Amino acid sequence: MVQERAERTRRAMVYAAAEEIDRGGYHGASLASISRSVGMSMGALTFHFPTKERLVEAVQALSVSMVREAVEAADAVEAADAVDAVASADSVRAPSLGRAREMVLAIGRLLAGEPVVRAAVRLGWERPSQEDWTAAWLPRVGELLVQAHADGDLRQDADPETVTALAAGLVQGLHCRMCAGADAHEALGQLTRILDVLLCSLSAPGPGGPDAPRCSPGN
Repeated sequence: MVQERAERTRRAMVYAAAEEIDRGGYHGASLASISRSVGMSMGALTFHFPTKERLVEAVQALSVSMVREAVEAADAVEAADAVDAVASADSVRAPSLGRAREMVLAIGRLLAGEPVVRAAVRLGWERPSQEDWTAAWLPRVGELLVQAHADGDLRQDADPETVTALAAGLVQGLHCRMCAGADAHEALGQLTRILDVLLCSLSAPGPGGPDAPRCSPGN
């Protein structure tokens, strides 16, 4: 019971730190402001996290855990299920491309909803020595795109590595929009539409030839 209470306290402190970092960046988040935000004394905060650096490390570790869980959850969806989900939205209908799309959108939703993840992204910008947060999800997107290329779902003249970089740019753009004050729901909607246009333009023609693409733009 004591250990569980201590863990809840630590987690509350990490979330408070993440929210402060999300709002004001690394330099704008002080131990004093974090202690006020979480409603605990400075002594209680420093008992669990003696330095700001230790607290930042905890934010980044939790972010990596969240991202990996999101990747695993998205990856658990079978190719057929992904195709059904995408087809119902009138979007990409090629299995591997559909799975790549769902992976990117899963990360986008996590970024929009979790200040811990947004804080980790901001820390990566402000402190380049930190591990790039995309390392926890972008390689899997790349693998799916390589598979799409091998399966003939992705146009043969489309380089999977370049398309992977475009996906990373779209997600980073989502973060930039939210930093500028955009509504998260609207920003996610725009990400979905842009991603659909991108993947549709890169999707190989369907069985009917060049005039029968495997996808159609979403509404």
